[in-house]
Amino acid sequence: MRSMNTKVRLDNVESLTKFQKFCFGLLDTKSHDDFSLKVTSEQQSDIQFVAELQDTIMNSVEFSELTRDESFKTLAARLMNVSTEDIKIVFPHFRIDLPQSFSDDESKMSLPWHQEAGYYLAKGDCTPDSIVLSTYLHDCKKDNGAIFVGSEVEPNLAEHITRYMSPDQKRFYRVECPEPKMFEVIESEFGEVVAFDFKRPHRSGINTSSLVRLTFLLRATSKSELKTFKESA
Repeated sequence: MRSMNTKVRLDNVESLTKFQKFCFGLLDTKSHDDFSLKVTSEQQSDIQFVAELQDTIMNSVEFSELTRDESFKTLAARLMNVSTEDIKIVFPHFRIDLPQSFSDDESKMSLPWHQEAGYYLAKGDCTPDSIVLSTYLHDCKKDNGAIFVGSEVEPNLAEHITRYMSPDQKRFYRVECPEPKMFEVIESEFGEVVAFDFKRPHRSGINTSSLVRLTFLLRATSKSELKTFKESA
């Protein structure tokens, strides 16, 4: 069983910096403050603005390039104690989360307590011992919505309640497990990655600031562990 809950700095932030610049440039901005101001202003007049911007970023060449950056694969290999060649990066994602003042959007986007395995094991390409690499495109303190992560080892998968936040449209699928007895808020600086295992309960932080939260997410699995896991299924 792999158990992990840590924060570590990337060896090379050049690609992350380039991606940050690309995202800000989409709105003709150069800073997190200005980007946030533009996003929140546009969202007030167009409720689809953030969703469409997020899709634009995830469908970009720049996003694809960052998902293949060797810095993340090297980091995952070191954390998982396997070779870089054994690492497979899966389920890349990018999130734009609005401040809490956008209550309807915030409730749809915020994730309750869950284990990553509760979402992704059924999709394949991962094992219960895969890990999450969560990286913000800015410094992220508690008031910015820094992630809540369980402190204690969870050896098993918990029972998850599943639901849609918009049941009529079958959108905003959520899985939820019980809140852990102990947890911590993991603040980070630009260039730091919050890493934890697939069995670790975690949830979205509450963003009480005026800034949007920008999160680049990767999952990493061991190819050899994945082969063994599939053969034993």
